[in-house]
Amino acid sequence: MKMNYRTVALAALAAVVVAAPIAYAQVATTLEQAELAGLSPEKKAEVQARLGQGGQTVSEILTTILLNGIKLKHPASKIVALDFNRGIAIVQLTDGTMAPVQFDTTTLAIKG
Repeated sequence: MKMNYRTVALAALAAVVVAAPIAYAQVATTLEQAELAGLSPEKKAEVQARLGQGGQTVSEILTTILLNGIKLKHPASKIVALDFNRGIAIVQLTDGTMAPVQFDTTTLAIKG
């Protein structure tokens, strides 16, 4: 049986291209590992459980959790800046203005 090396190479390349985003999304960067380490055990478990579901990165999951919490208290449309060390997010409100919002860095609960 003669092997077609070109077909094998193309199949291998296709497998790598398809698998790369999946593998990338599940690997936390050094910064994301530090962010996870600062979370409460409950919140860390929640983030890690969500990692395997939709292909989001740790940072994307944390931002989503924060924005959902912020929207409960402020009519925010998106987070434009985020400082986890200080526990503050700058959000763009639905009217286009910017506002600072403080949060607890271990639970991601919105303050105030």
